[in-house]
Amino acid sequence: MQVEALEQLLAALPDPDGPAPAPTKRPSPARPHRLQRRLTTNQRAEIAAAYDAGASTKQLAIQWQLAKASILSILRDAGTHIRKQRRLSEDEIDHAVTSYQHGESLNRISDRLNVAHTTVRSALERRGIPRRDSHGRSR
Repeated sequence: MQVEALEQLLAALPDPDGPAPAPTKRPSPARPHRLQRRLTTNQRAEIAAAYDAGASTKQLAIQWQLAKASILSILRDAGTHIRKQRRLSEDEIDHAVTSYQHGESLNRISDRLNVAHTTVRSALERRGIPRRDSHGRSR
């Protein structure tokens, strides 16, 4: 029975010595980016207006439950002038290094300094401070 099934499968396959069949092109449907599907034009305009009124990208990201990068993308698409992003001063970086070395989390430090945790992480990396594993494992 298995031999017959294999023979039938082999008969259905194209001839290996013959020309290769032309590849079939499948049209890929244009799918909008998830962000474009989730937010209407009015919602994106509302985000841009809130930013122009003084809201920070971090505040908007929390309010709209989006990543900061998504908020920045919406603002750029709207032609909004992006304000300079806050950088940590040398004193703030010194404080972050000390706090981190004493076991404080990046999130707690970033909340205290009112910046994203990635800003703190980048500053620590520039100082050569090795990252801890958040689950207590050694890296």
